[in-house]
Amino acid sequence: MESLRSTAMNYILDKIQKGIQPLDQMITEAQICRELNMSRTPVREALIELAANGVLEKHPRRGFKIKHMDRKHKMDMYVILGNLDALAARLATEYLDMDDFKKMNEVIDLIDIAIKYENFPSYYDKQEEFHQIYIRKCKNDHLKKMISEIKSSVTNYTYVSDDMVALFQICKKTNSEHRRIVEIFEEKNAEKVEKYLVEVHWDTKDFDMI
Repeated sequence: MESLRSTAMNYILDKIQKGIQPLDQMITEAQICRELNMSRTPVREALIELAANGVLEKHPRRGFKIKHMDRKHKMDMYVILGNLDALAARLATEYLDMDDFKKMNEVIDLIDIAIKYENFPSYYDKQEEFHQIYIRKCKNDHLKKMISEIKSSVTNYTYVSDDMVALFQICKKTNSEHRRIVEIFEEKNAEKVEKYLVEVHWDTKDFDMI
């Protein structure tokens, strides 16, 4: 069962990664306690851990703010995450079954709906759900932990932009890649799916939107 600290940490990180938490707005213990109806201790521990991970920076007696990450730091973490995700896909290939393929295709359809209505929080949730289907099947707990830890150490690893037209054009392209990923999984071609994820799906020419 997820601890209260983890619940609070994931909640805060989720707000940041979806773009709900403004960059210049302070995050306080009282605010998170109120939003989660949770006591101060696990919230304080969550904020401290996110600060230790480099996601937040502490402002004494005021709270926490999202920490600015320079381009190189984000690029380095993005490359690592992409390769680990691709490795998980390769390892999961032999264990995925028809129910998994059906679920992935259902999630892809829901992503299309999120894109149609320009609902970025829903898009974010569903694309993460898509990747988690095969990550959970990779049979390597150490790898799953590494992926989770990296996701907890970056402010965002999906596309984010104030230009909604450009953003959702990229989201459409990304979701078409999700469909291709399922097709390769169905072929049971582990090396091919790993290569596609690294060289196509996680390769971006729009890094300013990450």
